[in-house]
This record gives sequence, structure tokens and C-alpha cells, in this order.
Amino acid sequence: MLRDYLKLDAEDKLVEKGVLRSHNRGQEDVTEWTIINKQGEEKGVVALFDKLSNRRSYRVSYRITQTDLQGKVVVDQLTDVL
Repeated sequence: MLRDYLKLDAEDKLVEKGVLRSHNRGQEDVTEWTIINKQGEEKGVVALFDKLSNRRSYRVSYRITQTDLQGKVVVDQLTDVL
């Protein structure tokens, strides 16, 4: 599950912002969520890059990034499974 890779409080919710589909050779999809705390305030953003493939490194299926409101990266994780 995606939440296992993120630094979230138990009460935090993920609200989907949208999906960006790039029609390039890799057909990568990027899905973004907003992190909402229990008071209903925005806490950060999560992006999931699907079908990630880099020429200079090994192939992985997903890249997960979590940033706070100031844009500071909290989580940057490469993984094969969710």
C-alpha cells in the first residue's frame, strides 16, 4: 500500500489531485495526491510515478515522492511493488 512508504500521521488523508499521462516512449503516468490533516488543512503533496525507467540505472516500476508545503522533499523512494 502507498501509505506504507510515506511519513503520515494516522489521521491524515490522501485526496487525489489528478493524473498526468505522458504519451512518450515509456508511457509514464504521474498521479498526485494532497495530504490533508485531521483539521482539514493541506499538509503536503505525494506524487507516484508509474512505469519509471532510467537508462543509467536499473529499471523500477514506481517512484514515490512526498513533499511538504514549502517544497522540501520528505520521501523519495524507488520500488518495484506497492
